[in-house]
Amino acid sequence: LMDDYDVVIVGGGVAGLTLAKFLTEKGIPFLLIEEHDDFFRKPCGEGVIRHTMGYDFYDLYESKAGVEKEIWNTVIYTRYGEIEMEMPIVMMDKRRMEEELAKKGKGGEIKMGERVEKIENGILHPQQLKPRLIVGADGAFSMVREYAGVKKPILGMAVEGYSQNIEMDEEKCHIILRDDVVKYGYAWYFPKKEKWNIGIGSQKKKYFKEGFEKFKEKNEEVKEWRGAFVPLDKPTRAYGKNAILIGDAASHVFSAIGAGITPSMIIAKIASDFIEKWAKKDFRDMDFSLFEKEWRRVIGKYLTYSYYTKSIFFSVVRNEYLRHKLLARMCKSTTEYYRRVMKR
Repeated sequence: LMDDYDVVIVGGGVAGLTLAKFLTEKGIPFLLIEEHDDFFRKPCGEGVIRHTMGYDFYDLYESKAGVEKEIWNTVIYTRYGEIEMEMPIVMMDKRRMEEELAKKGKGGEIKMGERVEKIENGILHPQQLKPRLIVGADGAFSMVREYAGVKKPILGMAVEGYSQNIEMDEEKCHIILRDDVVKYGYAWYFPKKEKWNIGIGSQKKKYFKEGFEKFKEKNEEVKEWRGAFVPLDKPTRAYGKNAILIGDAASHVFSAIGAGITPSMIIAKIASDFIEKWAKKDFRDMDFSLFEKEWRRVIGKYLTYSYYTKSIFFSVVRNEYLRHKLLARMCKSTTEYYRRVMKR
């Protein structure tokens, strides 16, 4: 049995790699295990909200690698017209971004193409590792979450693909929010440097299938569609036994818009600060409830608020005209918020 590692991170997506970056900066050794042998395995719209809860994406990422475009305006199309919203979005090449985070996480060991098959009594199999702290950054179907005894969040489904020939304003992000396109979800058209990232998602499987069929026909130039399950729930408890959870594993997602990159990075930063404290005490007497309290204080309540907004929007307000009106108000306050914080 090997216990050379105090900290093992399971999962090398944005959440796990961001934590690796911060632990490297703090000089804390770790092992990160990622089951795939290359990056960007989980499909994504590749749009990152630049500014959230007082955090700036660039301060967390500390790089410009993979940045393709900065977008200020998003247009939302409903049955009753178009609504413009101002919100800073950074369009990324997510593969480049994950490679860059891995480069910045070189202080520990990153093992690609290796899978943790199960965790029993704190032991990771087949690696035969028994770390003091396990970090579950292993996504929607997190094995670490199951080990920690935390219930699984509600999952939605989404697909994305790349297209060259979209006739839309390429300085804006475009979101289609209409029941005749997809119920309980939306379609997106996000401009990148030389192509568009387009996709569709829904929180209900049946409607997702219907919507995707139509979307596929409409965009037949897309060669390859990639699908993923996305947590669309309130954040779960993010600890149990000797494990903490970050990212999709704990539903660290703004579920109203399905955006998980910025919240995952913020919570990875918070986790790194706690791991630093725990490391100083040789990982004895770790009080995970303090970590839980802190991420909930900083961003958790907004993630929960996003979940309720989505629930009211899709499940309570069934009338599309009322939805349009509600959305217009929400977009107006979002615009005012970002004008204020970005001083525009």
